[in-house]
Amino acid sequence: MKTMLSLWLLCAAPVALAANYGEPMPAGEPVAISAAAADPAAHADAPAKFSGRITQVCQKKGCWVVLEDEGSSARVMAKDHGFEVPKDASGRAVAYGQLQMEPISEEHARHLVEDDGAAAPAERELRIVATAIYIPEA
Repeated sequence: MKTMLSLWLLCAAPVALAANYGEPMPAGEPVAISAAAADPAAHADAPAKFSGRITQVCQKKGCWVVLEDEGSSARVMAKDHGFEVPKDASGRAVAYGQLQMEPISEEHARHLVEDDGAAAPAERELRIVATAIYIPEA
């Protein structure tokens, strides 16, 4: 009886599973957000994998996340709003997409503030227009 109870408790325990959002994640090693931020032009020619820790998620739909690494951050936006991540996503993540240094229009800044209630972003931001996001422990 004790063994059956232990087995039931083990099966009932929540399990964190890895999750991929969007297209399948290509193979290869990711570039840390801090390295990409140090030299954005070196990483802007072609889509690549970028890694960091999730610090913010769009609370309206889950259509963007902010990844941070060693004090540098990038907003990862789902290309064409093609996928969403859970609004409570956290931890490490890898994004695959095109790195850009983008100006922030007043309209876009207002949209971001409405999505998460945070302060307006700077005039420019490091952005990844992603086709995939992988969260190891979603």
